[in-house]
Amino acid sequence: MLVAHLCILLLSIYAIVKSSDSLVDIASGLGGKARLNDYFIGSFLVGIGTSLPELFTSIAATNSGSPQLVAPTVFGTVIANIGAGFGLGVLALFFFVRGDGRFRLFTKSHALSDGYLNFDSINASPIIFATGSVVLTFLLCLDGVFDRFDAGLFLLLYAGFIFTEFYRSRIQKPAADPHPTRTEIILSRVEKDRHQRAAIWRISPSLAAIVVVFAVPGVWQELGTIASGNFVFYFFVVGLFLILGFQFWNYHPELTRTGGPEKTNVENLPAWAGILLLGSVILLLYFSGVIVVGSLVKIADDLQINSGALAASALAIGTSLPDIVVALNVVRRGRHKLLVGHIFQSNIFDAFLIMGVCGLIVPLPEVATGSSNISIIAATLLTFPLLWTLRSKKLTLLGGLGLFLGFLFFVWRLYW
Repeated sequence: MLVAHLCILLLSIYAIVKSSDSLVDIASGLGGKARLNDYFIGSFLVGIGTSLPELFTSIAATNSGSPQLVAPTVFGTVIANIGAGFGLGVLALFFFVRGDGRFRLFTKSHALSDGYLNFDSINASPIIFATGSVVLTFLLCLDGVFDRFDAGLFLLLYAGFIFTEFYRSRIQKPAADPHPTRTEIILSRVEKDRHQRAAIWRISPSLAAIVVVFAVPGVWQELGTIASGNFVFYFFVVGLFLILGFQFWNYHPELTRTGGPEKTNVENLPAWAGILLLGSVILLLYFSGVIVVGSLVKIADDLQINSGALAASALAIGTSLPDIVVALNVVRRGRHKLLVGHIFQSNIFDAFLIMGVCGLIVPLPEVATGSSNISIIAATLLTFPLLWTLRSKKLTLLGGLGLFLGFLFFVWRLYW
C-alpha cells in the first residue's frame, strides 16, 4: 500500500498546485473585469495565489483533526522559500547565467533592486512584516500552544500589511514593466512558446495523473478510503479532469495575424461563469488538501515516522515547487532583482494569514515540540542571513550556498 499512498500524495499535491494556478488565472480575470488596481492584481493577488496550497492544506489538517501538522507545513514552506527558492536562485545566478560572453565569476557580487529593499517608512514594509512574522511566531509559540488570541493578533497584523501595501500602490504606481510580476513572467514565457509546442506536452502531466488513478493498483481503492466520503472522492477525480480541460482550453487562445496569442480564454468569460469556475476550483483546492493530509498520515504509518516531519519536508517542498521554479526562471531570464519581493509576499502570507486562520478555527497544539519546534527555529535562523543579504544589497555565492545548505540541514535534522 505504500506505493499507492505515495501516488495519492503526489496526485493531491499536483492537484492543489495546479488548481491554485487556475485560481490565480480566474481571479486575475475577474479582477480585471472589476477594474481593480493593477498592482493589487499583479503583485498582491498573485503572491497570495502561490501560497494557496499551504492555506488549504493547513485548513484541511485543522478540520481533519490533525492541527499539529499546521506549523510544520507553514514553516517548512517558509524554509523552502528561503533556502531552496532564494538560495538556489542565487546559486543559479553564479553557475548557470552567462555574462559578457562567459560564465560569471564566483566572486562577483550583484546589486539587488531598490524596490523592496530600501529601509524607509514605506518600502521597508515587506521586510519588516516578513521578519517580524517569523520572530513573533517563535516568541508566541514558546508556551507550547498557538491560541485564538495569538491567531487574532496575526490576522490583525496581516490586515495591517494589506493596508500598507495597498496604500503604497496608490501613492507609488509602478512603471509599465521595470519589474514584471510573477504572472507577467509566466505569461510571457507561455506566450513565447505556446504556439511552438504541441498541445499534448502541455497537458501530459494531467493526463498522467488521471492514468495513475485508474491504472496503478490500489490507488482507486485507497483514494476512496482516504477521501472519507463519496462526494470528496468523486469531486477530486472529476477535479483532475477539470484541471486537464482548463489547461487545454485556457492556454489555446486565438492567434493574431503576426502569430502572437491574444488574451487567454478565461479573460473572455462572463462574470457569472468565472465566479462558478472560481467556486469549483476553491472546492477542489480544499478537497485536495484533505487528501494530502490523509495520505501523509497513511505514509507516516507505513514508514513508522512522524507525520509532522513529512509535512515539514515532503509537503512543504511540494507546495513550494511553483515558487522555486519561478525563482530559477527569473534568474534564467536575467531578472535576478525579482528574487526578493515574491519570497517576502509568500512568507508573510504563510506565517500571518495561514497560522491566523487555522489558529482561529482551533488552537494549535504541540508547536514547541518535535518537527514544529525544529521548523519554527530553522525559519527564524534562516531569516537573519537573508536579512543581512538584503541589508548589504549584495548577492554572493557564499550567501546563496549558505541558505541552501541551511535548508538541506533542516531536512536532515527532521529525520536524524
